[in-house]
Amino acid sequence: MLRTVVPPGLPPLQADKAQLEAVLVNLTNNGRDAMAAGGTLILAAEAVTVPGAENPPHNIQPGTYLRLSVSDEGEGMSPEVLARVSEPFFTTKPRGKGTGLGLAMAHGFAEQSGGGLTIRSVLGEGTTVSIWLPRLPDAVAVQERESDDTASDRGAVPEGGNAILLAEDKAEVRAVLAAQLDDHGYQVREAEDAASALAILEGGFRPDALVTDLSMPGALDGLDLLREVRLRLLRLPAVLVTGHAGDAEVERMREAERGGPFALLRKPASPEALLDRLARVLRQAGIHAIAVNQ
Repeated sequence: MLRTVVPPGLPPLQADKAQLEAVLVNLTNNGRDAMAAGGTLILAAEAVTVPGAENPPHNIQPGTYLRLSVSDEGEGMSPEVLARVSEPFFTTKPRGKGTGLGLAMAHGFAEQSGGGLTIRSVLGEGTTVSIWLPRLPDAVAVQERESDDTASDRGAVPEGGNAILLAEDKAEVRAVLAAQLDDHGYQVREAEDAASALAILEGGFRPDALVTDLSMPGALDGLDLLREVRLRLLRLPAVLVTGHAGDAEVERMREAERGGPFALLRKPASPEALLDRLARVLRQAGIHAIAVNQ
């Protein structure tokens, strides 16, 4: 049974709508799967204020938040599992039943949005996952942010670390990879397929490297995207991520290698492996790469 607990008059929150939807759907599916014997799944929302403190609770910084919670009556988790459950690719589900990206994606999304994630779980009693997202600021701040975003979109390369164009059709995987790259100082623009990635380039974005999945919906796959990008940005460094050995012809792979610094990464791959490959192709291009361990 599904139950919602949402009081009227809640303030708006500040977060990406599409990513928030993907996170909530994933958490709801996890809660459902945890209740093999049935039970009640509760989706709740409430406004919460975290007061200023030297050691804020759960590392949630002082401020005003909307806390969105998904609670199940499943089997719960042991302290050992709870300590690792937010790690990318860690899963307690049987092989083929889960990617281990759900909670890692939610954690990365919450932190990127300026909030955080907390988990309460007791063996035999169930689990509650809460996403803390900042309340939307006043209208003046919103207008200023929109103005800044517009100006940034017109710029060729954002200030800060190396600029990365990330193309991945699975929203949960894309969110985890983007969060890991962002955590290590990279400036990331995300695309859900090759067409979206090319549109970002046409808008003026000039990345230092491309990270792309091989299999994507649409007429172009990851290798097609790389070829098209390199017609615009000669010898752009690239990392190709794929979960299926043999699904790219040998000659196409050789073409990608001949066209510039190139690395292949097989799924499932750790974020550390991606960071290592990315740093490697940037170095091969003579671009100063951000350190993997910061």
